Amino acid sequence: MKNLLLIIILHSSFLILNCFAQQPGWQIIPAATASEFNSIHYLDKFDLYICGEVLLNIKSTDGGLTWQVTSFPTTVTLNDIAVIDQNIVVTVGDGGTILRTTDGGNSWVAINSGVTDDLLSVSFVDSFGICGGRYQTILHTSNSGASWNIAQSGFWGGFLGASMLSPQIGFVAGENSIFQPLFGQTTDSGQNWDFTAFYLNNNEGRATGVDFTDMFVGYASARVWDGRGAIAKTTNSGSNWVTTFFTKPLWGIDFPISSASLIGYAAGDSGKIFKTYNAGDSWQQQQSGTTSKLNKVYFIDLDNGFAVGENGLILRTTTGGEPATNFENSNPAPFTFELLQNYPNPFNPTTKIKFSIPSNVKSQESKITLKIFNILGIEINALVDQEMSPGEYEVEFDASGFPSGVYFYRLTSGSYSSTKKMILMR
Repeated sequence: MKNLLLIIILHSSFLILNCFAQQPGWQIIPAATASEFNSIHYLDKFDLYICGEVLLNIKSTDGGLTWQVTSFPTTVTLNDIAVIDQNIVVTVGDGGTILRTTDGGNSWVAINSGVTDDLLSVSFVDSFGICGGRYQTILHTSNSGASWNIAQSGFWGGFLGASMLSPQIGFVAGENSIFQPLFGQTTDSGQNWDFTAFYLNNNEGRATGVDFTDMFVGYASARVWDGRGAIAKTTNSGSNWVTTFFTKPLWGIDFPISSASLIGYAAGDSGKIFKTYNAGDSWQQQQSGTTSKLNKVYFIDLDNGFAVGENGLILRTTTGGEPATNFENSNPAPFTFELLQNYPNPFNPTTKIKFSIPSNVKSQESKITLKIFNILGIEINALVDQEMSPGEYEVEFDASGFPSGVYFYRLTSGSYSSTKKMILMR
C-alpha cells in the first residue's frame, strides 16, 4: 500500500438527465456506465458520492433535473464510502485500501490502513469513525480518517456492515467462522468491542448491513444460507434478535433519523426495496422499476433517498419511495416546506436553524413545531410550537447546560416532517 498516492481527477464530466419513466416512487438516474456500485453517501441530496468498481461524484444544480458526473480513477474495488463534511470523504476497498479527500473530491490520497484485508464497511459521526473488513478486521479513527488504528483482525468471517450512532457508540455486523451472523458494539469510539453471535430464527446466514435508531433498537439486513433474505431486529442492544424473512437476499438497510424512528428501508437482489412504517414489525415492498441487484440504500431524511447497485444503477426518490399523488404539474413548486442544516455544525453552544413554510400552506398545516431531541429520541426543547404564516424563518438553539454529543431537530406541520442531525462539541 502506498502511503501517499495522489489520485488525480479524470477530465471527463458530463450532464445526464434524470429519467422519470417506468416507476412512480423511484426514478432512475442513468450513470452512463455498466460498472457495479457498492455504496452511496451524502450530506446534500444534490451532491452525492458513489463507490464500487468506479468512484464517482455526481451533482445537480437544478433540483435534480440534470446531474453532472465526475469520475476518479481507482485500481481496486471500493466497497463503502462515508461523507464526513463538505470537504472530507473517506472510501474503503479491497486489499486494505482507504482513500480520503479533504478538498471535496478534487484529489484523493491513499491512507495506510495497516492491513491487507478487504475493507467492506465504514461509518462516521463527526471525526470518529469505524471500518469493518474480512477476517473480522475492525479499524477505528478519531481524526476524520487521517490515520487509523487496528482494534482486531485475524479471525475467520468479516463485517459487511458498520454504523456509528454517536462519537462513542458504534456497531458492526457480518458473520463468524461457523456461519452465524455476528454483531459487535463499541462504547469507546471503536477501541474495544463486545460481540454477540446469533441465528436468523435457527438459520445460519450472514449479516450484510446494520443500523440503530438508539442505544437499544437496531436492525441487520442479511442473506440466509438457503438463499433467502432476512431482517433481524433487536430491542436490547443486540442481546436478542427477531427475524423477518424475504424471498431474496438483502444487502443494505437504513433508518432515516426521526423522533419516532418508525420508518426504515432495505434493499437487495432483483431490485427489491422494502419499507417499514412501524419499526420493522412489518415490511411493504415498493416499486423500484428494476430487477437489478441493489447493494445500498441511504436516506438523508424521511423523503429523499438513493439506492445503487449493479450495471451502474442509481435510483432516486423524493417521496419516500411512494407513488406521486399529483401529476397535474410536473414542475416542482417554487416554494415548499424545507428544513435546512443548522449552522454552524458542529457548534458550541449556539447554532441557527432555518426553515421555510410554503405560500400554499393548508390551514391544518399552519401549526408548526420545531423540536430538539437527544440521541435516545427524548425531547429536550421545543423551539417552535405555534401557528405561523408562510415565509422563511431562522431560530437559534442555545445548548448551554447540555452535554456534548449528537442531537436531532425535527420540523413538523400536518403530514410534513423532516429531521436532521447536529453535533454539540465543547
